[in-house]
Amino acid sequence: MTPTPLTFSSDPGRVADVLGSLDGSTTRFLSALLDEPLKAKVMLQARRPAAGALPTAVLSRMRPAADDIVIVRRSQLVVADTGAVISENKVVLDIGHPLMADLDLGTDIPIGYLLSEVEQRRELLQRGVRRWSWGMPDPFSTTRPSAWRSYLIVNGGRPICYIEEVFHPDIVAPASQTYGPGEHDERLPVAVAG
Repeated sequence: MTPTPLTFSSDPGRVADVLGSLDGSTTRFLSALLDEPLKAKVMLQARRPAAGALPTAVLSRMRPAADDIVIVRRSQLVVADTGAVISENKVVLDIGHPLMADLDLGTDIPIGYLLSEVEQRRELLQRGVRRWSWGMPDPFSTTRPSAWRSYLIVNGGRPICYIEEVFHPDIVAPASQTYGPGEHDERLPVAVAG
């Protein structure tokens, strides 16, 4: 499959703008735009110390139980039929959250699908453009400006997980190329206390 950038009204950066403020399932949104079923390809799933897996502000908000251990899941969101990569994802799950006992994390089902029947909301933390290497571990891969965002999924006032998504620029064009070859991060005004 040759990736085709997603567009709204012939503006390829518009998808990144929508993703930057989307309060819903990334997988469902992109699947509808691509008109393709998507799945997660899990690359790593392991227990790690929370302090090394989470940004400081997020760590204080999640306050993970279970001896400060979290599950770190690194995955790609891919087109189900072809395996074409849509995004690279890092998900950090609080294993002490009551909902964790009901999740089957051994599957290649995106976290958003696993949580689809659960009352939840998303708290967007950051969004912007960062350089990302597409094609790793291929030594000829290129580092390109890519749209990204980070957020919490919250249930009952308590975060279930922290998610970072970096979108393949052939699919989701960065919202703005005015940032040049470096990075641009926008910290959103989200309260992380409480």
